[in-house]
Amino acid sequence: MGAHPQARRQVRQLHKAVPKAQHMVVGRELRRLREAQGLSQTEAARRLGVQNYTVSRIETGETPCKPEMVLKALKIYRASPEEEAHLLEVLENANRRHWWQGSEWRGVAKRQLLTLVTLEESANRIRVYDRDRVPGLLQTAEYAHAVIRSGMPEAPEKEIEKRVQFRLERQARFRESGSAHYLCLLDEVSLIRGFGARDDMRDQVSHLIELADEPRISLHIVELTRLNLPVGFGQTMLFDFEEQRLPTVLYEEGHESGLVRQEPDEVDQRCKSFDRLFKASLSKKHSKQRLIDMRTKL
Repeated sequence: MGAHPQARRQVRQLHKAVPKAQHMVVGRELRRLREAQGLSQTEAARRLGVQNYTVSRIETGETPCKPEMVLKALKIYRASPEEEAHLLEVLENANRRHWWQGSEWRGVAKRQLLTLVTLEESANRIRVYDRDRVPGLLQTAEYAHAVIRSGMPEAPEKEIEKRVQFRLERQARFRESGSAHYLCLLDEVSLIRGFGARDDMRDQVSHLIELADEPRISLHIVELTRLNLPVGFGQTMLFDFEEQRLPTVLYEEGHESGLVRQEPDEVDQRCKSFDRLFKASLSKKHSKQRLIDMRTKL
């Protein structure tokens, strides 16, 4: 049987659209206002003079909403002046030029990566688990180079280096923002298998040891030899936002694609799986000591 229609609307493969977090905020609020008036998407589309799927895509943030469309919708949905001012402010922020739109990143910042960046910039907590590698925001330049090269073995060196620089820029922006808390579950197997030369892995582990003391970062090792670990789910990024802005968003990244999942039941299930693994992982203190022990063996 096929997916539930609501689930299909909430799961978007990012080939043509970049659902910025701010557009997702606007879409969610428009949906709330529409439902408060008892209007279906079909009826709202008729009054707005657009196709039904356009309303659906606007409400998930996949189709950027133009100010004139927002104003028309707000009038139909009988929004208050305060609600109107708030949404137009969010929309203005979404439409302003961002650092990753610079010409130097043309061809490097793919659509799914740009979605990831906008989520990183807007969240107040990021929860990450990756069984295969150290997450991008925690990578050293050499480790990042080895990871990217492994996925693009035929690419010219110039392209690899530009992607590395983009990743380092993401890291710098995250540090400068001083906002989001970053909770990372590091699978021990990703540190044992590793990428690059032995010196690269030693430097990467040393970098993680330094990050373990950062107040905004919580690193927890998922032990390789512990039995019955609840690791039956793949690479996970969960983005939590300030109250009433957005519900938790699940992002799943593939080699050349990305998925933003907002369907409440699915996101809730992944949050529970993450929390179970978090409880079974080493504490911050013991994780740092495990990293120190691993470095001596490299």
